[in-house]
Amino acid sequence: MKRRGRPNIVGIEKGIGPLEAKVLRAVSELAPPATVRDVCDSLARDGYFAYQGVLNCMNRLVRKGILEREKQGAAFAYRPVMKLDELTAEVVSNVLGHMGGELERVICRVLEIDPDIGAEQIAALRERVRAMARKQGKR
Repeated sequence: MKRRGRPNIVGIEKGIGPLEAKVLRAVSELAPPATVRDVCDSLARDGYFAYQGVLNCMNRLVRKGILEREKQGAAFAYRPVMKLDELTAEVVSNVLGHMGGELERVICRVLEIDPDIGAEQIAALRERVRAMARKQGKR
């Protein structure tokens, strides 16, 4: 099965909605590949989700490049294209890019750190990590 490159998440308008997030989490937690029935059964713990609605949602995630599917008998089996934390980081990064947010200041807000002090520390830490990576790359 071929990967189609990075997911088609360019901002809020093409991000993922609440149901898509629940479905994606369920697919990620199940042993790959997962069928629509597997996902419905997993989501049943949080309440009832109609099979057709979950199927439509999973197919939207395939079109966005977030899930990939393969034919297994009469049904399709789905698996995430990337890990959930990688996808989350990409969504946050893209939203920040579209909104003009400064990553360091946003991280400070999330961690409840004063952004006027913490942003400089995070930027310095990021530079140290980059320097270490460059140093390791020369070996």
